[in-house]
Amino acid sequence: MKNILIAFVSFIPFCVRADLPLNIEDIMTDKGKIKLDASVTYINSESSRSELAAPIYIQTGSASFIPVPTEIQENGSNSDMLVGTLGLRYGLTGNTEVYGSGSYLWREDRRFDSESSKTHDKHLSDVSLGISHTFLKDDKNPALIGFLEGTLYEKSRGKASSGKSWLIGATTYRAIDPVVLSLTAAYRINGSKILSDDVKYKAGNYWMLNPNISFAANDRISLTGGIQWLGKQPDRLDGKKESARNTSTYAHLGAGFGFSKATSLNASARFNISGQSSSELKLGVQHTF
Repeated sequence: MKNILIAFVSFIPFCVRADLPLNIEDIMTDKGKIKLDASVTYINSESSRSELAAPIYIQTGSASFIPVPTEIQENGSNSDMLVGTLGLRYGLTGNTEVYGSGSYLWREDRRFDSESSKTHDKHLSDVSLGISHTFLKDDKNPALIGFLEGTLYEKSRGKASSGKSWLIGATTYRAIDPVVLSLTAAYRINGSKILSDDVKYKAGNYWMLNPNISFAANDRISLTGGIQWLGKQPDRLDGKKESARNTSTYAHLGAGFGFSKATSLNASARFNISGQSSSELKLGVQHTF
């Protein structure tokens, strides 16, 4: 089934998450080929008085997120964030590929209580490495792709660590020309680390479910849309919860354009339906060598 997709790939693991036009047969990187993925995401978040703010989860991949801590707001705050992500994928075989990515975060917070204030922060947020494998192809049964990802480096609460977070999940999809139906499920496990003030910190684990539908408008343009659900355990400091367990629901829309067989461009938006208020706009590009 040829020329079917652009944004479908953004909702399966990093190895296939580039939001770009691909043939269904070519979702996995061909053996010996390298694919470069680059994206910039803009995030705006707002919180008001009496809100106990759980972390904002910024999406860097279909199942990968950067948790950005927030605080109890006495009056209100508004935040702008930019996340740049760069990744590489390499085909080990026709069914297996390895991938890696890194993200850099820039953030500005504007607060107002008795007077206004503004703070800035920027840092390398995370570097991850993963592997994915196609267990079933889209034939008599829907396709099934499994993935496992670990963090080589991550920084939160001002403290860097490595090997503390692991992501496991799977994507299944069925192509019915010119439509692709897909579902991604993933679970992230976060380990504990010691902060600079000798406090033990553990980011909350989370579940993610993402049903998605994509439509190939023609051989160059595709459209996608779907719903994403996140169930997040609370962060803990020395074993004490910082907030209640919380769930959030998001909607996402995307479109992509294929400049050539090797290069593609995509744009997407993600926003809250329920849960803490935030929205994301993402622009990405993919090139195959």
